[in-house]
Amino acid sequence: MKKLVVIRGGGELATGIAHRLHNTGFQVLMLEKAAPSAIRRDIVFAEAVYDGEKKVERTICTRADSLHDAEKMLKNGQIVIMVDPEADCLQKLKPRILIDAIYAKRNMGTYMDMADFTVAIGPGFVAGRDVNCVIETTRGHNLGRIIYEGQALPEKETVELRALMRASHSINAPCDGYLEAGHPLSYIVKKDEVIAKLNMDGGNVFEIKAPVEGVLRGLLHDGCPVRTGLKIAEIDPSTQPANCTTISAKSRCISGSVLEAIMVWENSHAKKSRFLEKVN
Repeated sequence: MKKLVVIRGGGELATGIAHRLHNTGFQVLMLEKAAPSAIRRDIVFAEAVYDGEKKVERTICTRADSLHDAEKMLKNGQIVIMVDPEADCLQKLKPRILIDAIYAKRNMGTYMDMADFTVAIGPGFVAGRDVNCVIETTRGHNLGRIIYEGQALPEKETVELRALMRASHSINAPCDGYLEAGHPLSYIVKKDEVIAKLNMDGGNVFEIKAPVEGVLRGLLHDGCPVRTGLKIAEIDPSTQPANCTTISAKSRCISGSVLEAIMVWENSHAKKSRFLEKVN
């Protein structure tokens, strides 16, 4: 499958990339863990791991339960997601293009020898050493810049990110447990309203309350296991409910840069092949 692109991750940025590449003619296989922890569930293909399929802006991603099924579905033109956090399937598939969009802000185990062309999203990777190129994810002038030498900026140090965090309010888990969702996404919540519960070992229950009034932009999947400190919800007082169901400007920008990087590499590879043919 010459047009196959494997994407590690199924979260917000990975979904934006998969959506754009699929719509421009690539075969897209996404790899996720068994219990994805993306909170903006209305716009992430990772939800297909739980529900079998997920539709984002008229494009559907379907879960495959085996590599054999995944290959058949890819040939039928579907975006496919599999549970394969270690990317073991690469040994058989041998894809030409691999994208690490886990967005863990550290390298979870993606290197240049895993595919002919490798791209990583955000900080934690060194372009030219770990992968062929890195896409800048820090908001501001360089958002979406393709880096061929060096690494992306650490986002926690930027003024833009601090301003964004003031606009939206993240909620982190105060303890370990299993999430019990109280409201659907895009729901308008009031300050101190209970939006979810954490069921802990021993039968204890911790209520998660909204720190501000606003739109429930993100919330982990019902029943998802969480650890202390994990981001489990996000409330945005400045957005509209409809914005929770469409791909963000940041995701569109980064996905466009990924497509550009792939096309630059493919064009360079094609020119090199034609040159070698003439020489021989």
